[in-house]
Amino acid sequence: MGSVYDFYNLVGKNFKRIRNSIGESQENLADRIDMSRGFISQIESSKVDKGVSLDTLFTIAQEYNIDIREFFEGYEEFLVDNSKNS
Repeated sequence: MGSVYDFYNLVGKNFKRIRNSIGESQENLADRIDMSRGFISQIESSKVDKGVSLDTLFTIAQEYNIDIREFFEGYEEFLVDNSKNS
């Protein structure tokens, strides 16, 4: 199975896709959920091994009326792809 960092990368990609789909900049989203823009940038970066808490995902989901499962889109494929590589 892939590493936890691969999973963080998947969530980070979805995070960025969702942020872009709602038309928010990193700075505006960070201000709205009371976090730093740097933290948002770290979540979205594939080069940073930083996860995001469920609390943060729930906060964003509630603030923007998003189904929290969208942050985990592609997880099933992630599991299948990583099981083939083990």
